[in-house]
Amino acid sequence: GSALGLLSLFGFGVAVVHQHSYIAPRCAARPKQVVYNPQGGRAPLLGWIPWVLSLNYDTLLKGVPGTGTRQGGQAGSLLKCNLDAIVLLRFHALGLKISGL
Repeated sequence: GSALGLLSLFGFGVAVVHQHSYIAPRCAARPKQVVYNPQGGRAPLLGWIPWVLSLNYDTLLKGVPGTGTRQGGQAGSLLKCNLDAIVLLRFHALGLKISGL
């Protein structure tokens, strides 16, 4: 199970590096420099993982800065999560903490 999870994360990183056009449906209206920007100056292959883990719930609800649809990601509708996704993320985080005990 762990090997398949690591393989999936690595495969997503390869898709980011090669700028695959079908990386995510929500990214279809985003400029390429927004979708494939190495966030925080990290390497695109696996550097997106710490950046995503650093996002807090408030940022996910309001919208991630730099992910807009216009002006290189600085203007327009931002990528955000709905409340159901936040509850699901918190549930999985709790399950991970319990399984670590």
